[in-house]
Amino acid sequence: MPRPAAVTVPPRPLLARLLPLVGALVLGAAAACSASSSPPSTDQPAAPTGGTTGAASGGASGGASGSPTDAAGAMTLSPSCPAPPAREIRPTVQQLNQLGKAIDLPTWQAGDIGASARLADGRIVWLFGDTLRPNMDPSLVANSMLVTSGECVSQLLDAAKGPVIPDVSENVVRWPMSVVAGGGDDGDPELIAVLCSRIDRGHSGEFGFTFLGTSAAVFAAQPGEAPQLVKVVDITPDSRRADQINWGAAATLSGDWIYVYGTRLTGQKYDVGRELYVARAPRSDPGARHRWRFWDGDGWVAGADAAQAVLPSDGGVSQTLSVDRIGAGFVAVSKRNGDVSDFVYKWTAPDPWGPWRPVEELKAPAGLDTGRYEYAPLAHPEVRLRSGRLLISISRNTNDFQHLLKDPVIGRPVFAALPR
Repeated sequence: MPRPAAVTVPPRPLLARLLPLVGALVLGAAAACSASSSPPSTDQPAAPTGGTTGAASGGASGGASGSPTDAAGAMTLSPSCPAPPAREIRPTVQQLNQLGKAIDLPTWQAGDIGASARLADGRIVWLFGDTLRPNMDPSLVANSMLVTSGECVSQLLDAAKGPVIPDVSENVVRWPMSVVAGGGDDGDPELIAVLCSRIDRGHSGEFGFTFLGTSAAVFAAQPGEAPQLVKVVDITPDSRRADQINWGAAATLSGDWIYVYGTRLTGQKYDVGRELYVARAPRSDPGARHRWRFWDGDGWVAGADAAQAVLPSDGGVSQTLSVDRIGAGFVAVSKRNGDVSDFVYKWTAPDPWGPWRPVEELKAPAGLDTGRYEYAPLAHPEVRLRSGRLLISISRNTNDFQHLLKDPVIGRPVFAALPR
């Protein structure tokens, strides 16, 4: 989806012990696109960076993720927040939008996507893509994390106040797509796994950026404390093929399995929707790559190259979506026929592979004619509304960067609700 033209960024031994749940997205998901002939994933300890440029320049190829480096420095939450209320408070959509408008953090004024997950202590983490901070240098970083505790909003920061998931290079960044959280048994930290698209931005691709592959960033969090970045892993190798599967576009936990979804452009003329694919790993042993399976249309198979789409591109989904286990079935939220369409849809299915039944829910104009963009709707079932409906967010942006600097609220996601 187009991003502000003024910055030339159109849209868009610890781990071995702690990974019995979320580690699937780090150790197992490499099979999701490299099971056939791709090279192995790159295992990169985190190197938090700050001062990376917001505007893309030059001609980086977006190769490997850089030299392995130990994670540097502790991350903090600012401001500090009290523990969540002991009694669940169910907000209204109006209250949540008022809270969103009221956020005034020096290093967070606007951001898109906002994938979310509830931690065991009741807090909620929110992962954003390009994040605006007009009075900082740089004024734009590739990603950020907010942590909410009741009505209190904190931002996760490293010492340099840069992106919480480090850039690969000056031109190659990581945009969060989905997040899952779990673990934390026997006093171990809870793990937060963030699946990111690795993006060469600013000088290539149809909208000025190119999807290169999928990375996973793993954070560890003790109750009430700031999450700490432990490791960043490149799940898939760099590729400039426009028709590759973007694994990690959505992820969800259900029963004994972790389900990871991927989206794919077919490359066919006028085909703007994306196909949807699904893989799964056993929750009890997700790190065993040989146990990953891919849906081939009839059942689960070992080879990623045999994966078949569970939704076609005609009437297909956006690049990033949400899929959640809700009640006895699964619910996907996305625009239908990609982000350039004007309506939010909800798909329901009895199983993670379908069959998926779409329902048009509400209007969210793509804005290509107005320069006011609405895209990437995501569900947030962990936030239970007073109405009992399903909370969603819709990312927003504008092609007028000066307007965005003066009024960052127009670049924040807006909340709405759908029938559950």
